[in-house]
Amino acid sequence: MIHSLLLRGARQLLTLRGDPCVRRGLQSGNLSVIEDGSVFIQGGQIVAVGPTRRLENLNQVRGALQVPVPNCVVMPGFIDSSMQLSLLDHDPGKTGRRRRKLRDFYSETLILLRSCLSHGTLNAGIRASAGVHSAGADLSVLRQLTRIGNTPIGVRRIWHPDASLGAWDTVSKQRLADCVVLNTRAPMTPDIVNQQMDRSLEWRGGPVRELKESLARSSPLSVFCHHDLTPAGRKALAKSGATAIFEAGSVLLDRLPAACVRGLIDEGGAIALGSGYDALCEPNFNMQLVLALAVRRLNLTIEEAIVATTINAAYAINCGNQIGSLEPGKQADVLILNLNDYREIPRRLGVNHVAMAIRKGEIVINRTKWRVGAA
Repeated sequence: MIHSLLLRGARQLLTLRGDPCVRRGLQSGNLSVIEDGSVFIQGGQIVAVGPTRRLENLNQVRGALQVPVPNCVVMPGFIDSSMQLSLLDHDPGKTGRRRRKLRDFYSETLILLRSCLSHGTLNAGIRASAGVHSAGADLSVLRQLTRIGNTPIGVRRIWHPDASLGAWDTVSKQRLADCVVLNTRAPMTPDIVNQQMDRSLEWRGGPVRELKESLARSSPLSVFCHHDLTPAGRKALAKSGATAIFEAGSVLLDRLPAACVRGLIDEGGAIALGSGYDALCEPNFNMQLVLALAVRRLNLTIEEAIVATTINAAYAINCGNQIGSLEPGKQADVLILNLNDYREIPRRLGVNHVAMAIRKGEIVINRTKWRVGAA
């Protein structure tokens, strides 16, 4: 176990420092970049961030394991705010889908999360349900995710009920989920709205009046939105304070750019981006690809896309005070990308740039020539 670590001499250090809140409007593209920057990590937390010349002279850095990261981009780990898991999987046969056994769901989910980690996703919000309209099956899926815990990546369990909230009491009492997704057209009882569990909304379109009423009743942390959000819907979301989560991965299939994402930022709204991974219809989990799609298809700047996949995604799953930026006191979830400039990511579509990944201060991915024993 590494007690203290100094990432030294990054060509670009993307800190994303700022006010402790989700980024909106003009702040949606503020990366707070430090040229020739370093990060000092101790006990799994970030202790100091700044220019290399200043950090290397700190007394507390003496004796720390030093990792040289020249000609690299150092940034917070990606946070996938929208993955979807269920017992259903793609089947190339006649039905197009198959129902997995729970033991297969467990093992295949672990494989998936390890793949996410290898591409730079260190935390994720996972919308989970059985996919078979069964409250009992929903509970089984949530228990499997609880069993997996926060290894290999950090997981926020988001219960996405298939048919009803019939299992609400069990989910709440056993703490099987951190958040519940409410449908704007489903009834919201006082018991649900008043619970301590975080709430999100799913907005599939319809009269804006319904969206406004649902926002007012449930005060959601985030809203899962489709890309055809209307101008009236954008205004309602911008005023609500909730973070709109868009699944950039699906844009690859839609083939049409979504102007509503760009418009929501311009109106002062807050957005987060997720892969939208779903084994049935959207098997993409690569957040580097999400960045490229956001720039190429959603008309975002690369800076806005990075904010939407780090600090804003952290606040969308209620973890913004712990992860999402490189600031003293936060959990040391850090990526070292084999790039000279972060603006190259959209141009190099499909390339995995992760050279090293650090989670909670521990090196979990290392594709560099540097080794601990050779430091």
